[in-house]
Amino acid sequence: MTSTETDIARISRRLPPLAGLLDNSLDEAVRTRRRRLMIADNPALTLNALRRTDSTLDRLIQTAAMYGQEATQQLDARIAASTGAVKEAVVFLRIAVAVQMRETTLGELAAHHVEAFPRAVRDACRFYPVPNGPLSDNASHVIDLFEHSALFPSLRLMAIELAGMRGEQSLVTQLKELLDDPLYAAPACIALARMGEATDATRSYAIECLSSDQPERRDVAMDLIACDPRISDDALLQLALAADPATVDAAWAIATCSDPRGVIDHAAARDDLPAALRARIAALAGYPDAIVNACAAMADADGAITANQAGLLELTLGAVPVEARCEPNDKEKKSRALRTLLLRVLRAAHIGLCNDADVDAWDVNAILANPAQAATVRLRDGLIFPVGVPPALGRALPEVPHALRGWLYIERACLAHHAFALSPFDTARRQDAALMIGEFVDAMRAA
Repeated sequence: MTSTETDIARISRRLPPLAGLLDNSLDEAVRTRRRRLMIADNPALTLNALRRTDSTLDRLIQTAAMYGQEATQQLDARIAASTGAVKEAVVFLRIAVAVQMRETTLGELAAHHVEAFPRAVRDACRFYPVPNGPLSDNASHVIDLFEHSALFPSLRLMAIELAGMRGEQSLVTQLKELLDDPLYAAPACIALARMGEATDATRSYAIECLSSDQPERRDVAMDLIACDPRISDDALLQLALAADPATVDAAWAIATCSDPRGVIDHAAARDDLPAALRARIAALAGYPDAIVNACAAMADADGAITANQAGLLELTLGAVPVEARCEPNDKEKKSRALRTLLLRVLRAAHIGLCNDADVDAWDVNAILANPAQAATVRLRDGLIFPVGVPPALGRALPEVPHALRGWLYIERACLAHHAFALSPFDTARRQDAALMIGEFVDAMRAA
């Protein structure tokens, strides 16, 4: 035996069997899918957390697809043997591998699982196949599913939703034909709004839904204005802001974009607004007095700041002091660190401060030398940003919680006057592509 043969023999004995590699990959993929759901469903977590799980899932789906029929057979066997959350994860993997491999039986497979596991089927078809490049997006399987759903009514609602989520413009005519069908009017209307195809009739439909006593219809109205804020007018917003704040988050975001000063003052007079909603309003508005009040509340509270408060600081002041995040938390050190950060940003922005702002009470009049003048200034990432210009989707975007990032997408759509239907829970690579495009547009506008 030659030395080369010896080396090959020794190396081959050290490699684990291929079946073992596939088993390990599928086990890891199941765990990653379940972890991804936890991250996506927690509005306090961030895009950076999604990035890690999404990149791992992408790699594992591609690995499984390379095994072809062996992987699909193993996944089918696991589906039959699993229950509960594990089965949901395996169904997701099975559909995702089918999309990645462009299986011709995807329609039948999706129809078989969609009633029991609608989210698994929808996410797998929404996030895959893994693209060849950051800007490529092959959605041919969505068109196939839409056509296939004529044979499988259980698949129809999801196919309409996917058409909107993936922005499949070739289906616009067919979606418009569904607007007269009571069963499919709502999802078709939302899908068209995601594509920027909303009309005056869409606005009327949103008002009708918002006036309904049915929570599901009010959710439709919020989905519509979140997809395309251009359909919201003063009457619709006033109707929304009078409703339960927990159900009309998108309306508060659009109202803050339209009249930030007015919404800040309105929120201050309301006792029923959740603290997380107040933090998002203050973060998006960016007014120094609102930031001072927010910092005062953080300094006065025991323990570390919340994720929503951290998002406010990240977005407006451009940083979060370690002393404010850490546990156990020293209240005095936290207060001092917050004041140091706040005053540094205000001075850099040439906002007048009182002589004793460094040591005086946490109060707007004790810190800001001219509160009325400061009330016309808005801060973003530690800088003043021009009124009416869409702020860049910059460095803070991956660091703020999901809920606040959704507001930043709505802000972008409001100020740029176009639809921006990207969800805070969408796959991370599409978020990164949107960020790349946004930065390019901002650079071109600045030039």
